[in-house]
Amino acid sequence: MANKLKFGLIGCGSFGAELGKYINEVAEVTALCDPRTAGMDQTAERMGANLPQYTDHKELFERETLDAVAITSANFTHRDICVDAAGAGLHVFCEKAMARTTAECWDMVRACRDNDRKLLVGHKRRLRKSWGRMIELTRPDGPLGEPLAITVTQYADMRPYKYPGTWWADREKSGGALSLLGVHVLDWFRAMCGDAARVSALYGAEMDPGYGYPTVMHATYSFQSGAVATLTSTLHNPIHKFREAQGPMVQARNGGLKLVPQMTHLDLYWQTLDTEDAVHERFPIEEDFDPAYRREVGDFVEWIVNDRPPCLTGMDGLRCVELMEASYRSAEKNGTWIDLPLCPEMET
Repeated sequence: MANKLKFGLIGCGSFGAELGKYINEVAEVTALCDPRTAGMDQTAERMGANLPQYTDHKELFERETLDAVAITSANFTHRDICVDAAGAGLHVFCEKAMARTTAECWDMVRACRDNDRKLLVGHKRRLRKSWGRMIELTRPDGPLGEPLAITVTQYADMRPYKYPGTWWADREKSGGALSLLGVHVLDWFRAMCGDAARVSALYGAEMDPGYGYPTVMHATYSFQSGAVATLTSTLHNPIHKFREAQGPMVQARNGGLKLVPQMTHLDLYWQTLDTEDAVHERFPIEEDFDPAYRREVGDFVEWIVNDRPPCLTGMDGLRCVELMEASYRSAEKNGTWIDLPLCPEMET
């Protein structure tokens, strides 16, 4: 273990220990940080380790010898922690959503660039076997050819998660509805279609006053490639659990596909225009998540140690937040098209 990179894990909610498990396969979590000591105790117990604990990330950086940090704390803390970490000479793995606004993301990117530190944002959806297979099928040289149109209807029942009253339901702290449900899909849109050119969105009816933002939204994304994608989102539909929602329909140049998520597996159907029958591929849930987490964490470590180009970077995280922020801006203007990039003055 002595030669492994040393990580500080910042954010000890339910996901912190989960990510820590994958970090410990290729590196070593050597300290924890969270304002809540109970959260750190629970994370240490789940990880089976007696680790130093800090309630302030600056104190963590001053007192511990670290190579990198993994940020799994609330969205509104990401910007400050990342900037401080880069200033302390640490590489940064940050969970999605990268931050609340595009400007905050640029602060993070620039801090890491200025201090020659690596910054990777964990968008695992594009790395899962099922969702990655759709990217593979719609490459220009793939059997279906490039994607032309995508529709995702994410009518999900998020009531069991009890978000009202938490930071997730606060626009100023979470970034908005798409940070809670939609961030995964928007990053996958980019993996399929490349960078977007403009966005138009509309808010729907108010359904739950416990949220500080509208939870019904319809958005259209126009990509530089010429592809278009739509995302329709609600948080209160009892038909679909979270894992059963978000199945895409895709029209590609040479055919089409659809993904049907289930609680225990995902069914992918695809067919070319010149064949009679659809191909069916099944992806068990237990085989779909672990490789994605291992890929993003493993790539981050390899990027630091051997400078090998990673599967994701901070710019991927930034572009995803940019799509979310553009959606909100458009919806607040009754669907006015918003051109991208949102912060052209920061592009160079």
